Amino acid sequence: MSTGLHVNAVVLGSSRRICAIWKVSGPADRRRACEFTFALLLRRRGPEQDWAAETALGALEEGFDDGPVCVDLTTTVHGIEVDALRPGLCGADLLEASRAALGEGHQEWAKLAHEDPQAFRAGASGSYVLLRHAAVMAGVGTGRGERPPVHVVHEREHRVLRAYAAALAAKAGAEGIS
Repeated sequence: MSTGLHVNAVVLGSSRRICAIWKVSGPADRRRACEFTFALLLRRRGPEQDWAAETALGALEEGFDDGPVCVDLTTTVHGIEVDALRPGLCGADLLEASRAALGEGHQEWAKLAHEDPQAFRAGASGSYVLLRHAAVMAGVGTGRGERPPVHVVHEREHRVLRAYAAALAAKAGAEGIS
């Protein structure tokens, strides 16, 4: 199963806010942006996250209109590369899960940038604080049709990781049996 990274950001002039960084199952479906079968919210700090944030911010520096944006990244032998830049808010599942885990997310930062640009600029460079861990899992089931996304949000990382790993294993098992 291929994986990538999905970064939610908001741009306002020269200010940029990284709202969330997700490890995702492959690139987003171009017809339904920001919807992934599996997504795991990452802490803001760490080698992979720092590299992802730096790559996403570099792509946004090349000229992007003000407002919310999603940046899809893929990991290659050469490092992390930009796969797609899409204006607009992230998908509803990721918005809901990041709000529950972070207390605020892509939508709240986009609203702040629009309604109070000065407050946005003042807080844009601050790191987000992970209050709870989160994952979104969709399409895991018996093969009788798509199931609605499952959101796992919990204070303890191991509970979220266990649920996420179990869903990945179930999906891999179902695909292997076909």
